[in-house]
Amino acid sequence: MKRSGSPLWIGFYLLLVFLSGALVGAFGFRLYSAGVVKADGTPKQPRTHEAARQRYLKDMESRLHLDEVQKVELIKVLDEFRGRYRAARDKVEPEMKQIQSEQRQKIRLLLREEQQAAYDKMLEELDRKRREDASGRGGGF
Repeated sequence: MKRSGSPLWIGFYLLLVFLSGALVGAFGFRLYSAGVVKADGTPKQPRTHEAARQRYLKDMESRLHLDEVQKVELIKVLDEFRGRYRAARDKVEPEMKQIQSEQRQKIRLLLREEQQAAYDKMLEELDRKRREDASGRGGGF
C-alpha cells in the first residue's frame, strides 16, 4: 500500500498554510491600522482639549449614570487636576525643548547642505502642525 503523502509534501502544505495565514494577517492589519477618511470632503476638525473633556464627561455620565451632584463634583475634580497636569507639563517642557534642540543639531550635522535646507523646511512644517494641534491642549480633562 502506498502512502498518501510524503514528508516533503506535508512540509510543503504546512508552509503554504503558514504563508497564507501570514498574508491574511498582514492584510487584516493594514485594514485595521488604516486611517479614517471622510468621504464628504469636509476638513478634519481640530482636536481640542475642551472637545475631549466634553466627550469624557458625556461618556462618564452615560456609562456610569451619574446624578447631578456627581456631575458637579466630577467637574470640580477635573478642574482641580487640570491645573496639576498643566503645572507638571510646564515644569518639564523647557528640558524637553532643550533635548529636542540638541537632537535637531546633531541631525543637521549628518546632512549635506541641500539636505539641511529641506530638513529645516520639514521642521518648520512639523512645528507649525504641533502648534496647531496643541492650541486646544490643556492637560488632563
